Amino acid sequence: MGMENRVALDDPTTGARLRRLLGAWTALFVGLGIAIGSGIFRVPGVVAGALHAPGWIVLVWVLCGAVNLMQGLVTAELVTRYPKAGGEYVYLREAYGEFAAFFFGWGFTIFVVGGGAAIIAAALGDFAVELWRLDAAWSRYTAAMAIALVTGINAIGLRVGATVQNILTVLKVSALVVVIVAGIGWGRSPLASGSTGVASGGLVGMSAILTGFMAALWPYMGTTDAAMLAEEVKDVRRAMPRALVASSLTLTVFYVLFNLALLHVVPAAQMGGLDSVPGEAMARLVGAWGRTAMLVVAILVCLSTLSSTLLATIRVTFALARDGLAFRFLGRMSKGQTPVAALLVVGAVAGVLVLKRDFREVLSIYFLASAVLFGLTYASLIVFRLRETEVPRDVFRCPFGIVLALLLIALEVALALHIIVTDRDDAVGTLKVLAALGAAYFLWKGFHTVRHESR
Repeated sequence: MGMENRVALDDPTTGARLRRLLGAWTALFVGLGIAIGSGIFRVPGVVAGALHAPGWIVLVWVLCGAVNLMQGLVTAELVTRYPKAGGEYVYLREAYGEFAAFFFGWGFTIFVVGGGAAIIAAALGDFAVELWRLDAAWSRYTAAMAIALVTGINAIGLRVGATVQNILTVLKVSALVVVIVAGIGWGRSPLASGSTGVASGGLVGMSAILTGFMAALWPYMGTTDAAMLAEEVKDVRRAMPRALVASSLTLTVFYVLFNLALLHVVPAAQMGGLDSVPGEAMARLVGAWGRTAMLVVAILVCLSTLSSTLLATIRVTFALARDGLAFRFLGRMSKGQTPVAALLVVGAVAGVLVLKRDFREVLSIYFLASAVLFGLTYASLIVFRLRETEVPRDVFRCPFGIVLALLLIALEVALALHIIVTDRDDAVGTLKVLAALGAAYFLWKGFHTVRHESR
């Protein structure tokens, strides 16, 4: 795009050279590691509280899996078009130019990286308070300490962070398997005694559907974040599409089976309002120690997800600085190939958010900002398709790409309108910050233009 301030990839003075250290399995584990986190332990009660009947509950989890697969397919084409660090940031830069790149990069850093980490840490704090029977005020302090711990681990280096998240991902997938086997194998009565179909649950209003859908969609979020590591993945044009599609399909199977297992133990009518439905299910199956075990697992899951989130998504902030759209020190890599300065900045943002907002509040803020940012991302595929005169070589071609992009954009608009109506105060605050980021671009460019002319 010919940006004056873009830092060369191989400029040795910036530490911006990236080596392809990661394989396809790590790309898959990053997607699963980011997605499987606090959400699957926290939101089943929210979904059940909104939808009430088992049929509606299961249907929403399946639909969210279908949406996640659509997101993976669209991202697979985008990442093979531009296999660079930063993922969606790069696609917007190439599709719309510098302004969109600046807006997305800073919005993503604040709301998606910082907000996403805050959501996960807030859940961890709640689990820790319940496990150790601490005063409720300790929840936010524990969450902040978890952010600091995981930030420190990832700052050591890429290989260390990747190894830690791979190990923890295997552990938490194993924990989900245990719940699935125990729930379906031992739990019997709730599905048999309650309504089991969508129709038998009665009509559900659109607001309730969107509430349940948004809650269920959160545990799926993150599978496409592996695309941000594309510049560091070997054989990216094969590895990334396989990893993105495989992670979507794997999650859908796990989440549907997991919720069926919960419904076999805890009736849908009793799920609503529970912070930890899995904990309640295990307590009913094996006694009080089952709840304790699930809380320990939930804490480990949150730590793993924090690690995965910071490992991949920090690459957007790094790419932003490398292109001269953020302070240059944020684009410097350590010898362990970690953008330590950028990592510390987003860790601080997450820490502030987790001390000021709870799980549900940050979730709404996250999804409203995401609707704007990712709506632009999906539209970039349409821009590339309309712009090209011939099909590029070595690019994964998303089936029905333009149709899928339009469907995803429509969904983002619906979710944004739902949040604006149901959570007006935080919605207005989020939109004000996004508008301020748009205005900040012109201040940034003006400052650099004056500085350049004064030399």
